[in-house]
Amino acid sequence: MRVCVTGATGFIGAALVRRLLQVGASVRALARPSARADELAARGVEVVRGDLNDAEAVERAVTGAEVVYHTAAQVEGPGSRKDFIETNVGGTQRVFEACIRQGVRHVVHISSIAVYGLAQQGERINEDTPFDDSPAKRDSYAQSKIEADQYAVAIGRKTKLGVTILRPGIVYGPGRPLPTALLGLRLDKRHVVFGRHEQRFPLTYVENLVDAIELVGQGASGGLRQYIIIDDEHLTLGEYHAVREQVEKTPTRFFPGWPVMLTAIGVEVLMWLLPWGFGTRGVWRRHIRRALQDRWYDTRRIRQETGWAPKVPLREALEQTIRPKSPGHTDAARRI
Repeated sequence: MRVCVTGATGFIGAALVRRLLQVGASVRALARPSARADELAARGVEVVRGDLNDAEAVERAVTGAEVVYHTAAQVEGPGSRKDFIETNVGGTQRVFEACIRQGVRHVVHISSIAVYGLAQQGERINEDTPFDDSPAKRDSYAQSKIEADQYAVAIGRKTKLGVTILRPGIVYGPGRPLPTALLGLRLDKRHVVFGRHEQRFPLTYVENLVDAIELVGQGASGGLRQYIIIDDEHLTLGEYHAVREQVEKTPTRFFPGWPVMLTAIGVEVLMWLLPWGFGTRGVWRRHIRRALQDRWYDTRRIRQETGWAPKVPLREALEQTIRPKSPGHTDAARRI
């Protein structure tokens, strides 16, 4: 199979390329010029050097591909809302438009559970749950992912292009530090979590995610499919940190979330007094409230329709993650 991977030097894209090469796929990658791109070329990947903002490079990358795996996105780092929109929304549009022109049969778009807003009490968030109805009160990353997802859904419904959208949780694995919590940090040799032991923690180990990407990429083309991918939808913060403490030998202290909420309210009051602070009204409180919710993500659809199930259990995933220490990465939990 001839495939194209955008973001092939990124965390998810690189793991996917390794898998595709293992199964004998003919892989073309869209990647910025870098040592990592050179390594891909040395392993037999056809590398088109460019990024999502380069329409010509995008066109060349998808030409002749049967399946395009769109993993590229701006996840963090400096940049205005305009920068995130240009990369995550504009880049996604360029990929899909090029795929339609070039007759690609199937695009697998990697999105995020960040597209969902505040949950109702006892609600199971699934693929039919509406996107956040107040995107203006989210950060630039979340806003851009919501817009990109809406666009991908619309394309899947109104064109003949096969579109599969995957929405993983906090993706972790070798090369990234273990996530702590949606509101948490590491202090010296101790982890600090603001939240309750019983609060669900939506984790997706990168190799389990790649299993899902590979499965849906082999599926029938045509139409729109959407899947939430969480390894264990019932995993709680307390259970996760109990296993993590056994593996990493680092204790965790839990604190209630209300001091963080009070701080957020104080920050917003201060911002209201500043001439440029009007646009931040409600943003901090909504972010903290969402992070402190017990959010139940329903993964039945992908399990029933594709047979996917996480092959790597939690303890093994944690052990594999902490072995190759890689500095310079930030906590992925910030971005859901």
